[in-house]
Amino acid sequence: MSEKILEAKNIIKDFPGTRALDDVDFDLLRGEVHSVIGENGAGKSTLMKIICGDFIKTSGQIIIEGKETEIKNPTDSLNLGIRMIYQELENLQKLSVAENIFLGKLPKQKKLPFILNSKKLSNDSLKILNELNLDIKPREKLSNLSVGAQQLVEVAKALSANLKILIMDEPTSSLNQKETEQLFKIIEKLKNQGISIIYISHRLKEVIDVSDRISILRDGRKVGTYEKKDFKEDEIIKLMIGKSLKTAGKQNYSSDEVVMSIKDLNINKKIYNFSMELKKGEILGISGLAGSGKEELMKSFFGLWPSRSEKILVYGQAVNLKNPKNALKKGIVYLPEERKLQSLFLELPIRYNFSVLWIHRIYRKFFIAAKNEKNIIAEYIEKLRVKASNAEYMVSSLSGGNQQKVIISRLLMISPNIIILNDPTRGVDIGSKEEIHNIISGLAKSGASIIFSSSEIPEVCNVSNRVLVLSRGRLISEFKDSDVNVDNIITAATKADVKR
Repeated sequence: MSEKILEAKNIIKDFPGTRALDDVDFDLLRGEVHSVIGENGAGKSTLMKIICGDFIKTSGQIIIEGKETEIKNPTDSLNLGIRMIYQELENLQKLSVAENIFLGKLPKQKKLPFILNSKKLSNDSLKILNELNLDIKPREKLSNLSVGAQQLVEVAKALSANLKILIMDEPTSSLNQKETEQLFKIIEKLKNQGISIIYISHRLKEVIDVSDRISILRDGRKVGTYEKKDFKEDEIIKLMIGKSLKTAGKQNYSSDEVVMSIKDLNINKKIYNFSMELKKGEILGISGLAGSGKEELMKSFFGLWPSRSEKILVYGQAVNLKNPKNALKKGIVYLPEERKLQSLFLELPIRYNFSVLWIHRIYRKFFIAAKNEKNIIAEYIEKLRVKASNAEYMVSSLSGGNQQKVIISRLLMISPNIIILNDPTRGVDIGSKEEIHNIISGLAKSGASIIFSSSEIPEVCNVSNRVLVLSRGRLISEFKDSDVNVDNIITAATKADVKR
């Protein structure tokens, strides 16, 4: 594993008003996993997009298998055997698994080249799926699969081409533990076949486990490359964020006052007779394995998923959370797990994304009180440390962590009492994750009540005062105080899942 399949030398990338990459070097050996890590905005995505032909470098060299190459567009990259799996999946939900795998190169009948060869398509897809040990039917409609399974189909799609280099951007962000283990086995198999992998993730522990080398970027510069024998988590974190982590530590600010109670909530074939109480200042975690129903349950609290219940009380008053409008009237807000699909207005300015919920407070007949809007946005940009040089820029120009802070600011601007956070740190860097955890702790201290869920069980434990564990739609365990730990939650969820 010493042959360099890819070299990027002295890469500079300038955008109007900013230098995204400043003299960055990177190389990739045949059959290795080389991870690129750094905070949101460090330049990871920019470097990958240059390699994939989405961006054209300002200066520098790209060398593929010893030959200097100009990658001017994604087609050039694909022809070189380079493929990228993006965090936001780029697939066609209404097509079958097989059609997605061979999209753009569907096999046709020999005698009738304008007619699809369905049998060959199915057989060729099944061969790739079997090679990856994926128990997925080629003719299954993609939309019927979980997001995690769709992510694994993207790996199969990459293998359908002449694959030499596979770039994975946050590949486990949508995967459960079992799917993550399956992905790591696939990665090992690809390595053994001589395929090289560039791995990008904010989950540092898995990066350390899966990588042969790690390169760290900060503020558009490379600050170090480490071999596996030299991996030291604390040192890597310090290089990533320029300081050591100083978390606020988990505190319990909950009182005896019940702000929300739910009795016998049911969601068709998803949740059965769920009951709970949420107290003022409490951070209540909701956890469970894939298929436990926690996603649907979190959405139902905000009226995003149809449900029935015997009684829901908010501050002692009966409510009907049949839609988000009703929830907002009761001071309940929701942060979804898919910020780009479900929360952000990507082609609108940062300013609008901040104030969309708050705007009615500064609406004056036919006009908006622009000065008031500007002042409140400036206040939250400072309060949540959002890295935004101009509130008139498109929100899509921000890094993932800063986009998430914009959404959190949007919710806080209307002074909510109950805050539902569904995977709030998904796809954000370790520094931004620390900041968001500290924001959550500060909200609880101020008296807000929080319902918290995460795809990472350790994060649920680190943040929550009390955790409810679901299994196949039923509440099967509750842990609080010192009993909130990973072993207890996984053991409870796994045992209940096996019993049913």
